[in-house]
Amino acid sequence: MAERSCGECTLCCKLMGVPELKKQSAKWCISCDQGKGCSIYDTRPQSCRNFQCFWLMDENFPDDFRPDRIHALAAFNDTDDSCVLHVDPAHPRALSSPPVNALIDALHKVYPRVFVLSGKESALIQR
Repeated sequence: MAERSCGECTLCCKLMGVPELKKQSAKWCISCDQGKGCSIYDTRPQSCRNFQCFWLMDENFPDDFRPDRIHALAAFNDTDDSCVLHVDPAHPRALSSPPVNALIDALHKVYPRVFVLSGKESALIQR
């Protein structure tokens, strides 16, 4: 199977903070051409180079879980027993949607703790 690519998804450019650019989480990066990609891709900061969401990394994640389709993305956390689900605060109902609930169920098969971040709101979902 071919390696996945972001395609039109640029949600990480909104949800993730970028320390090198002093970019806060839950705000669009000024270098993001929404739906197209990064305008400074070749010289993007190291934290952007290092980042990959779970959908991009794991070809077993269904296409229905692509972050821009569900308004949420899953990523590694600093601990081995948890991950982080970043939810777009512009779509508060995303957290209760069937695809996001299915994603949380899938994450719980690997991680006992799923931290949910949506703007300044946060929660812990444990199994």
